[in-house]
Amino acid sequence: MIERTEDLVIKRMALEDLDEVVKIENQSFSDPWKREFFSEEINNDFASPLVAKLDQNVVGYACLWIFFGELQIANIAVEKDFRRKGIGTKILERITDYARDKSCLKITLDVRESNQGAIDLYNKFGFKIVGRRKKYYRFPVEDSLIMEKILL
Repeated sequence: MIERTEDLVIKRMALEDLDEVVKIENQSFSDPWKREFFSEEINNDFASPLVAKLDQNVVGYACLWIFFGELQIANIAVEKDFRRKGIGTKILERITDYARDKSCLKITLDVRESNQGAIDLYNKFGFKIVGRRKKYYRFPVEDSLIMEKILL
């Protein structure tokens, strides 16, 4: 856990956050989103991109979409030096609260089948595997597991 989780601020992503977000994206994924994708998320009325900041530095982010009562986590990552310190947990707590505030019935996401750390975190939050997308990911080609959490 980070020593002072109360110092973690989670807020809507802004253009001035993009350099740090793209850095985290590039270190986290073998087929990273481009800067333009994040810029489009910031300007998209149907998207809710969030950043987690510690001492004014971006240490994590999530891009969320809401469609027909379902919140989809399109992208989520934590800066490599801050992983396994509770930041992912705080981001998922915020996402769950946000989904409830927006009257969503469930939260869904795709995760690489080999990403056991992420799968374990999602399981901890009550997500269940509900499907598989064959060859969904590139570099390397890999299936995704579709996970969902039903909100009551």
